[in-house]
Amino acid sequence: MPFKNRLILASLLILLTSPLAIWFAPFAVSDGLRFWIWWKAREQKLTVKVNKIDAPFLRPVVMHGFHLTSAPNAAFHIDVSAARATVNLNLKAILLRGGGRAIRTLAVEGLRAELRRNNATGTTLTESGWATLQELLPDSLNLGPFDLRVEDGPTVILLRSVSLSASQIEAGRFSADEFTIASPWFRQTFSHLRGATNWQDNRLMLGGLSLTRGLDVPSLTTDLSHLDRQRVGVEFDADVFGGKIRASISNEWRSRRPNWNLVGSATDISLAQTSEALGFKDRVGGLVRACKFTFRGNPRNPARATASLWTELAGLTWRERAADVIMLGAALYNRQIELQQLYVKQNMNQFTFSGEASFPTNSSDWLRPDFRGDISASISNLGDFASLFGANPGDFAGEIAVEGTMNARDRKIGGHLMLNGAAVKIFKTSIDTLSAKLNLKATEIEVEQLELKRQSDFIHAQGTVDTVADHRYTGTLSAALANIADYAQALPASSRAALREGAITLDWSGNGNANSHSGDFHINGRGIRVTVPNELAPFDAQLDGAYSPDNLFFRQLHLANEHASLTGFATIASKYVQLQALAFDLNGKPTLRGNFFLPLSLSKIFQGSSLLDALDAGQKADLDLAIEPTDLAQLFRTLTGHVTMSGTFAARLSIFGGLDALQGWSEMHLRDFAMANDPARLSSDAQTRFVSGMMTTKAGFFFRGSDPISLDLSSQIYLGQERSRAALEPISANIDFPAIFLVQLPRYLSHDLFRDGILSGKMSISETLRHPKISGDLQLINGKLTGTPLHATAASGRLVFNGKTASLDFANVSTNDVDLSVRGDVDFSDPEAVAIKVSGIQFIVDLTPRAEIDCIAGINLMPAPQTEAAFPIIDHLDFRGSAFRSDWTVTLSESIKGLSFGALDKSDATRTFQFCRGADPDEEMLVLGCEPRPHLSPTVRPQKRVKYR
Repeated sequence: MPFKNRLILASLLILLTSPLAIWFAPFAVSDGLRFWIWWKAREQKLTVKVNKIDAPFLRPVVMHGFHLTSAPNAAFHIDVSAARATVNLNLKAILLRGGGRAIRTLAVEGLRAELRRNNATGTTLTESGWATLQELLPDSLNLGPFDLRVEDGPTVILLRSVSLSASQIEAGRFSADEFTIASPWFRQTFSHLRGATNWQDNRLMLGGLSLTRGLDVPSLTTDLSHLDRQRVGVEFDADVFGGKIRASISNEWRSRRPNWNLVGSATDISLAQTSEALGFKDRVGGLVRACKFTFRGNPRNPARATASLWTELAGLTWRERAADVIMLGAALYNRQIELQQLYVKQNMNQFTFSGEASFPTNSSDWLRPDFRGDISASISNLGDFASLFGANPGDFAGEIAVEGTMNARDRKIGGHLMLNGAAVKIFKTSIDTLSAKLNLKATEIEVEQLELKRQSDFIHAQGTVDTVADHRYTGTLSAALANIADYAQALPASSRAALREGAITLDWSGNGNANSHSGDFHINGRGIRVTVPNELAPFDAQLDGAYSPDNLFFRQLHLANEHASLTGFATIASKYVQLQALAFDLNGKPTLRGNFFLPLSLSKIFQGSSLLDALDAGQKADLDLAIEPTDLAQLFRTLTGHVTMSGTFAARLSIFGGLDALQGWSEMHLRDFAMANDPARLSSDAQTRFVSGMMTTKAGFFFRGSDPISLDLSSQIYLGQERSRAALEPISANIDFPAIFLVQLPRYLSHDLFRDGILSGKMSISETLRHPKISGDLQLINGKLTGTPLHATAASGRLVFNGKTASLDFANVSTNDVDLSVRGDVDFSDPEAVAIKVSGIQFIVDLTPRAEIDCIAGINLMPAPQTEAAFPIIDHLDFRGSAFRSDWTVTLSESIKGLSFGALDKSDATRTFQFCRGADPDEEMLVLGCEPRPHLSPTVRPQKRVKYR
């Protein structure tokens, strides 16, 4: 075919296929782009969804409803969505693999992105994924307002309403309404950020950013030119509170161990402005005069990293701490930490430390590092220097010089340390001279000399401590203190209040290891005054003893003052307390003699256990004590210097055996016992017998002006493993009190509640404590009261016990305004569920507000109103609760009789209230209306006054 005809045919084919190509191009581009996105996302184990893609011929592609998410178990959680993305594709570069970028322009609207690390290891994309991302970087981009959230463990970076435009041919803009960084150590928010952008050679530069007053970023460059090699870099210059920071940071994560490179410097940064901007509660003053730092490696594996730091701080102040100069130089290389210098200067105080150490390979080696160090210090004012470490400068004073070297190799320590001080004050305790010599040997630390002197007082100590194995130690100490009060501030807080004054000499020698300790001690004390549990008169003490694991034995125990003496032998073990040959003399007369063994753990009591829980049921008790008739006033005057009790007391007891099967007897005699400032006196006699745990007691009590009270009691006693059986064992008790004049009772019993009245009764208790049977009666006649919960001024009544129940024949209670008379019944067949039913002999009305009340603090009695308003009449009150707890309730049963009363209906026929525990006086009260006292205005009869409408 001639060439001319072939040319005409080709032109005709082009003319015929061009409309088809134009017609099918949008579908081909749209479907091809959707398939390519799906394919690339699938390679990265991502899920992508695009609602719609518009691809007009020779015009930008528009994607609607773009959403990209990662798999649930991926190392990183990725969630990116956009309402609309406009992409101007470079088809020539895509189809012909020519030069240039695949995307000319990219504009995104409604963008939202979230990135969160789920696992410590793993990457977001594969190597091909980063290469693809590198190819998709556009010539220019325009991101409308978007939100970005990045989480890595406890660190969160949050950007809100960010707009970014960048182009290679003109400057762009950057803005953000809010930029927040939150981490365990730092939290700050910057608002209304504005800046310019420049996009050249895959490097995005932000310029002219002003974060806050005093903190500006002239330039911040992010290098994305090596994304295909999985590397990102950031360089920035910052004007920071009067100074400058320059830094270059890059991260390469192609290998399994991400590699960071950090180089930076800082000069003349104000710490005061920095602390204020960061929101520190405590103001920090001073200046970072110069600082240089480098780091290369993985922060998660610092042992394989290299780093260096040199910094100088000038005029540092924080709280009460202050230093003129602090210089620190350190380097980390090849698992070696080199402390080139730590220098602190504070007025005339100077401290220097330098050394090097091997980086530990595992966590246990942190406690036993290989190191070498030199230390030198010249402290002219110990108080100022101690304040650097948070101590109260007023607690310390004086001059101290320290010189020495330390080293450790192959877990062996060497070196020496010398310390000398003069006119030193430690914890407010003055010391004239202080000297110490320590020798650091291969496997032990030897305290060659430790000496403290204060006038004639001294402390000498020496010993050795093993640095390997179980840290065995040996040592001796001698001390002489003219007055322990001078050293109170150096004592533990628990002993500081107990020991008030006295002279002490002490000799101690001991040895032990991390798990056990033993030793001997000898203590002489003169004029010792203690205040716990009560303040005692000064006494002398001689204590000679030994201690071993779980055992403290006093070979000599002698406490004495001018009028009293206590001697004996004592053993305090983990599970028992024993006193032998115990002898107490008062004014030269034998007062107490005996022996004492009780399987009691004092350590459990100090830890908060009850006395019964601290007893060891596997051991037997043995008590053999005799107390001669003793004048209590004389006893307390001798021991405390003042009289808190008076009367005469005598007792003898011999009790032994297992805690659940005690044997023996005891008797007690008390005559004219009285407390200080209380004329009422009590006399008592009691005899007790124990036979295989069965206790039988006969006791009599006599208050002046009243008939004697007699008590006969028989019950099984369980103090060991079978304590729970005590409530189920038979009990027999008879109590007879013909007439007790209440005004004659001592204040520690009456609490000044009674101004007059006679209490009489007789009761017999049988069966068990869990389900007791009680018979007898209890009667109060002409009781005159003051300070009672009901504000009652008078009371009388009679209660008759009928086995498992009791009947309240009557009870009359009077206040200044009302008289209340009630009768009732009590059911105590189950002490855990006692029921008391009380009804009024005269009418009682409910004046408690109808509002919802959680609990009540008590009961108030008021005169019933004299108006025609209707108030419900109470048929009876039911009290229910446990005899051993305070969780009681009261239920009001009211007469409704089918009539309405405002919000009151048939469902309100009963109202139940819980009594509050530890109720506050301002809590709600149950208010009852009663018959007014005769001196008030005449009372209208209830049936005329109480009406229902």
